[in-house]
Amino acid sequence: MKRMTAISGPDFGVDAPPYAMPPYQYRNNEMFTLKIETDPAYLRSLVPEPMVPNEGNLLVIYVGRLRVAEPKAITYGEAGIMVPVRMGDRVGTYLPVLYLDEVELLTSGREVWGFPKFPAEVSFCRDENAVEAKVTNAGVDIIHMQMQLEQWGEPIPVFDREHFLLKSIPSVSGTGYDVRQINTCRVRNDQRKEICEGKADLTLRSSSNSPMGEVPIKSIVSSIYTIGDIILDRGEVIYDYLDGAH
Repeated sequence: MKRMTAISGPDFGVDAPPYAMPPYQYRNNEMFTLKIETDPAYLRSLVPEPMVPNEGNLLVIYVGRLRVAEPKAITYGEAGIMVPVRMGDRVGTYLPVLYLDEVELLTSGREVWGFPKFPAEVSFCRDENAVEAKVTNAGVDIIHMQMQLEQWGEPIPVFDREHFLLKSIPSVSGTGYDVRQINTCRVRNDQRKEICEGKADLTLRSSSNSPMGEVPIKSIVSSIYTIGDIILDRGEVIYDYLDGAH
């Protein structure tokens, strides 16, 4: 089990950053990604308006071994759900939940962008023939994915994309929110250097802290293992629920 420890302590100065600030340069991330067809009503329940879920009723479940190279070296496990969505004339992915085994990036992701990150144990194993990943929460393997490495493909051209995130900070008064907005997170220079497809198995279970087992799975549309680089950069506020104009 990997111990959850912060990489560095904060400076106690009033204006000192409490953690390494973005952008974050990732190199040689290993990602195991399954595209799932699910129930349209369930998908709609995950995505806050005015975002619109994709018409194909698809969501993505992923587990990865991620490697930050700059501004500081951090290697950690991450998993989550991504939903392809549209926000006006912009397209991207909405993330309703993520699981991490590292404290510093869990904290910075929540506070800067609004990533809904929660602690969990993440294991990721790959050999010459297969890849296997597990996410354990409250003693339960809430995600278990396995795939045979069958068909290696060519690298794809570098591209940019963006995530959409619901950033919510409840008010200290106990009524309403101090922050309630949709933010973007820019993913720049996404480079998939190695790509392999195969047939995958997926098991989802719920724990006392996670309803992952309630995700309806109609079919696994695709399964892919990749090694690649990205820059996770700042974004912008594109919708503010507390703005009286809405």
